[in-house]
Amino acid sequence: MIQLLGTVLRGLRARALLSVGSILLTALAVGSAVLGPIFAEAVTSSYVVTRLREAPAASTGLVRVLELQSQLAPQAARDLAVEESTALDEGPWDEPTTTLLSTRYSALRGVVNFWAREDVCGGLEVTGRCPSAPGEVLMLNTDAERNGAVIGEPLELSIFEPGEIEGQYPRSPIDEVVVVGTYTTPQSDDVWMLPTLLTTTNEQSSLSGGYQPYQPAPLITTSDTMAVLGPGQWTVRVDTPLEVPADLTREDLDAAVETAAGLDSSTDVPGGTLVGVPDVNNLSAVRDEVREQQATARASIAPAVLSLVLVALALLMRLLMAASEIRVPELALASLRGVSSRRLWVLGLSEPLVVLAVSAPVGAALGLGMGYALTQAWLVEGLPLPVPWVSWAAAALVLAAAVGVAVVAVGLVVRDTLASQLSGVRRPQATRRWSVVAQLALVALALAVLFSKLASGTQSDPDATDLVLPVLLAIVAGLAATRLTAWLATWWTRRRPHTRSLSGFVSARAISRRQEGTLVILPLTAAIAVAVFGAGVYDSAATWRASVAATASPGEVTWSSPLSLRDTRDLTRRIDPDGDWVMTAAEVQNPGANFSIVDADRLATIAVWPPTWTPDQPVEDVAASIETAGDVPSLVGRRLSMTIDNRARTSSPLNVEVRLGSVGGTPERVYLGPFPRGVHTVSGRLPRTCATACPLEGLTLGGGAGTTMEMDGEASVVEIAVDGARVDEAIDGAGWVPAPDSQAASSIADIDADNGSIDLVLDSAGRPAMARLTSGGIALKRPAVRGVDVSDEAIENLDGSGVIGVEPRGTAEGLPFVGPTGLLVDYASFITDRPVYDNLFETRVLMRDEAPQHVRDALEESGLTVETTLATEQRVLDQSAYALALRLYAVVAALVLLMALAGLVVSTAVQLPARRRDAAALRVVGVPRRSVMSAVAREFVVVLGGAAVAGILAGSLAQYVVLRTITLGYVEALSTPRLVAEISPARLLALTAIAAVVLGVAAFISAWLTVRGARGSTLRENAR
Repeated sequence: MIQLLGTVLRGLRARALLSVGSILLTALAVGSAVLGPIFAEAVTSSYVVTRLREAPAASTGLVRVLELQSQLAPQAARDLAVEESTALDEGPWDEPTTTLLSTRYSALRGVVNFWAREDVCGGLEVTGRCPSAPGEVLMLNTDAERNGAVIGEPLELSIFEPGEIEGQYPRSPIDEVVVVGTYTTPQSDDVWMLPTLLTTTNEQSSLSGGYQPYQPAPLITTSDTMAVLGPGQWTVRVDTPLEVPADLTREDLDAAVETAAGLDSSTDVPGGTLVGVPDVNNLSAVRDEVREQQATARASIAPAVLSLVLVALALLMRLLMAASEIRVPELALASLRGVSSRRLWVLGLSEPLVVLAVSAPVGAALGLGMGYALTQAWLVEGLPLPVPWVSWAAAALVLAAAVGVAVVAVGLVVRDTLASQLSGVRRPQATRRWSVVAQLALVALALAVLFSKLASGTQSDPDATDLVLPVLLAIVAGLAATRLTAWLATWWTRRRPHTRSLSGFVSARAISRRQEGTLVILPLTAAIAVAVFGAGVYDSAATWRASVAATASPGEVTWSSPLSLRDTRDLTRRIDPDGDWVMTAAEVQNPGANFSIVDADRLATIAVWPPTWTPDQPVEDVAASIETAGDVPSLVGRRLSMTIDNRARTSSPLNVEVRLGSVGGTPERVYLGPFPRGVHTVSGRLPRTCATACPLEGLTLGGGAGTTMEMDGEASVVEIAVDGARVDEAIDGAGWVPAPDSQAASSIADIDADNGSIDLVLDSAGRPAMARLTSGGIALKRPAVRGVDVSDEAIENLDGSGVIGVEPRGTAEGLPFVGPTGLLVDYASFITDRPVYDNLFETRVLMRDEAPQHVRDALEESGLTVETTLATEQRVLDQSAYALALRLYAVVAALVLLMALAGLVVSTAVQLPARRRDAAALRVVGVPRRSVMSAVAREFVVVLGGAAVAGILAGSLAQYVVLRTITLGYVEALSTPRLVAEISPARLLALTAIAAVVLGVAAFISAWLTVRGARGSTLRENAR
């Protein structure tokens, strides 16, 4: 035993480079096996924490309301509500916050209510001061402006009551309050769990006839004011946010979900009833989503770890085979001395087993170290490092596989004939039958898996075929490259002599006769294929997540607007007239195809538009394709004047109906006339909304109040003026056309609006008709960009839906808010000259992150709140369990390339003595040094180049196939853009260039080292 140990140690020292390389590869394989389960567990734990922290506080927190049945002072009611609410809570909950909520009262031409907290101004940006006495209030700044409130002055509440709410709400017990300050809607939920409650709701009428009154944001006041309202006029709301520590456990989350489930019931308490408010809490759905992603993340980590382990084992086998081949003389000598077969196996396995024994603790330490480093770098700060038993089981399996590799490598030498062992360099031999059968089985398995994945058209979680396909394709590609390279080299050497160069012949003959050279192709191909696959999957997933984030937040900052779509657009145009910072966008839900409405002329400047949405069309072209033919003019002022040159014969006096859009679904009109024959100017008062801006959407020339009449001849709208000033854009560039959807007969025979006036040729054909015009060049079918998931049937059904018909001008993989399931239209196309109800829209404002502060202030002062940001959406997606798991693919891509390069260096160094002998033999017979170096370089270029090409093709094919059938993340919405399984040409070119440079440098260095030591003395030294 001592003699054997000495032999092993001498062998390890003599083959130090091979020993170190084998230890490194084995340690990487063991470390990867240990890392996989650790990282999977850490990723899922981290995702739970980040998902809960990023979720809106209202969706994970608890809301309960104490309805008092006996008279209590405000502070006593608060204490009771907190005590009883806390007694029901199980799990990690933060300190509760109480708010006194009054009954809703009819006041300020709408519905108002009072709110009070102990810290009256907590979490609010206040202009003025905080209330401190009964009757003092804070008012939302937009409400204060709308109601004419002055800071420090009394404000009367009990004023005109709209008929629609008369009798529905009690009148306010407090007739007058003192507005001591104004506040803006909070932009975060750190203090106010649901900040959107601190916004204004405008008066709205719905398509079905419903009515929603104007509701100012809550009047923030003192507890003394609530006491003045009287008993039974207020309740206590208890907001309890979820506490999410880094070491949150599964049991903690389950307890919190169980507590949230109890919000469906009420609890009788002394003096009242504690009622849960379950409408907002969504903790159970968040828990279910987390569990689903955890399972998928574990499954997605497996192929990365498996690929890394298999590549390490393949390279390890190559090095162990090289070590065994170097030991051939030792084993042959032992065989000549009569050593038994059993002892020969012991002698052959002793050295690799010692290498594996040394590698095991190194690999375990490496796996723990990599797990700790990745956890600290990518996951939640303070997350404890999990070490599940699966890590040690996986490490044991890898060590068992490594022992198997060692046995195979030694067996290929020990089972060889003594004559072959004594012959020196191993030559290519006829492939054994079992090897041919195994190779054919691998090819058949790879083809079967490949065709099964190609035949599958649906995306699902990763399964066993997704795990093995990249490795199978890499092995098949490596085997094919090995055989093809050897066959081509043999064919080349058999060509006619005058067609061969000396260096080409030498390199081809070396490839065809030297087995060591071509054996490196298989592991190198596997490494490159896995690297290409891993990098491709990681990059594709990152691109997909960017597309999903842009769907949810099409601007760098997305604001939610409580204003109508028209008012929101007027606001953005007023605070940013040049269109550099903000734009209006909206979403309209519609069966079959939702609408994404954008301010098209600002789309390219402000919105986020990933190139994957329209790969063949830049966003500038997309915006241009949906813009209207003209610009809808805007009128600002109090009085409208119109000059008409009437040369027509009419059955009654000519009048003009001016259409100025709609407010809350109610059309706004101005009627001017009559206009006698000749040139006459008539004026009328504009609606009060035109003090800011009114769109001039249409004109109707006809009888009184826009009715029909017989008309024949010509008429011209010469001038449109507001407050005595001509509005040139009301005619020039306004794109006046006959109204495309006019229900009455049209008397317009011809129209020309290009010469500073609107010139009409009228002919009613002897029947009542009207000249109905629309600005903006609006067509009956509005131009739109169509999402790829919108069917032809849905497009056809729009014509009779009462919304708008569209003419698709292109398709897109994704669109703002609606993804591939909607239609992108311009604001003017959707809203111009048709009744629009505010309740149809979910209105937003998109803002660039670099917007100046005055723009942000203007949005906040108008009651808008930040709904989300692109960075937030991207961060949430990037911190998902699946995204974190896929980061391991990038690590694998880098590691396998480093492993392949290290294996190549060691393998080349091992072959160097034999290659130097061959080169020295060529030099001795007179072959020039340059030809020898060229031959060696060509050999390396062919071998390594074949491996690189095969690896890139196999990895790209695996990436394309797998990406078609697996999910790369979860967003529970039909608006999620699909994953496009395309191979990036730029990425492939970059990988090819890197491979060419690295392998070219390796070939040159190897050739230089080979020729540098190739002298006659090398042959003499070898002969001794």
